[in-house]
Amino acid sequence: MRRRKLGLAAAIASVAVLIALYIAGIAGFDAADPDALTVTRICGCAAFCGIIVYLGYGTRGFGQIRSRAAVTVPALAVAVNNFPLIPLIAGDAAIDAGTVDIVKLAVECVFIGIFEETAFRGILLPAVAETHGKTKRGLFITALATSALFGCAHLFNIIAGAGVGATLLQVSYSTLIGGMCSLVYLLGGSLWSCALIHAVYDFGGCCVERLGHGRIWTAPEIALTAAVGICALIYFLYKSRELSPERVRENILHI
Repeated sequence: MRRRKLGLAAAIASVAVLIALYIAGIAGFDAADPDALTVTRICGCAAFCGIIVYLGYGTRGFGQIRSRAAVTVPALAVAVNNFPLIPLIAGDAAIDAGTVDIVKLAVECVFIGIFEETAFRGILLPAVAETHGKTKRGLFITALATSALFGCAHLFNIIAGAGVGATLLQVSYSTLIGGMCSLVYLLGGSLWSCALIHAVYDFGGCCVERLGHGRIWTAPEIALTAAVGICALIYFLYKSRELSPERVRENILHI
């Protein structure tokens, strides 16, 4: 009970801090001001973590290293592959920003990863799993449904001025990445692994666009991305057979 009260207090305090920083002009919700948006995400991360503690969800300890590695390492390989490695090596693209800009983007991506993973995988996924994840099939459908909702949440980027085509593409790959992170969490029980995968994926996807120049989607890069994606899809569909309501209750729901 004391732990739940502390979690709720942390969530309320984080929202209060966010409101104060917003009034002071330090936090913000405008994508054109990434620094202020990062401050907003930091407060949001603290609030979501407090809610997770209050609800009793989340990772229990640091056990089950082998089972976590079995899903985290392949997912991390997908995230690393989002870096345009072949174009960078071949000289078709380059990163020419300074160290400060690289660090700022890295910090931004870290808190995007934590913010979105605590919201969708840390709160939404186990909340739905509590009622609809009583069977393996229910858990699989829960992972798909919450991942689709995560992907569709990116439709709001259209309101922010993003192109319709680019946004629909983002919805598609965000749904797939969300599904992969859902399985990482359900099978491995580590929300922080999901946040790491998410952060690395985002940084790799925008490093050239934000920090450099050049052509990213060369034929070899497309072929490599397709190969890694297909292998990951097959692997995680196979691993989904290990979904177990008992395992999820022990690792995430703690009931």
